[in-house]
Amino acid sequence: MAYVIPKSEIELKDVISARLEATKILTEMIKTRGKRPDEYIIRDILPKTDLGLTSEEWKISYTAANTWEAKIDLTIPDDKFLVLFGYQNNAADPKTVAMKFYRDVTPIEVVQVENLYTYSEPIGFFTPMGWKESETIKIEFYGKAAGDDYPVLRGFVAELRRKTVG
Repeated sequence: MAYVIPKSEIELKDVISARLEATKILTEMIKTRGKRPDEYIIRDILPKTDLGLTSEEWKISYTAANTWEAKIDLTIPDDKFLVLFGYQNNAADPKTVAMKFYRDVTPIEVVQVENLYTYSEPIGFFTPMGWKESETIKIEFYGKAAGDDYPVLRGFVAELRRKTVG
């Protein structure tokens, strides 16, 4: 299980380093597909456009308490790559306790986030994870109660220029 490092416990240079590492991972994934990184633009991840949520608002709804629920499950389209490296929660009373990440059908990481809620800013960073075009990203969320929650995944997307922006 991965440990989330709370933003309050790290310096700004460490946050910048995590973001730079995420962009480096994207660049390397593009190269492994035999493509040119300079033909891609890197931008912040969007919940609907990139992860298939119902809107561009970071919002999920739990149907039951104390169970894993798959909220993101999609195949990355051609010429798109993504990396996730952080988490925050915008709810007044967060329900998300943990997340389980899959690449295709293989679980690759479990990230426990409940410890972040003891901080005034529930923001944390974890080891970056990336997905390439044609891979399936699946994320199961574990909620402590039924109802709406507002978990935000921090990450970047690389896509061909002029696809969404640039």
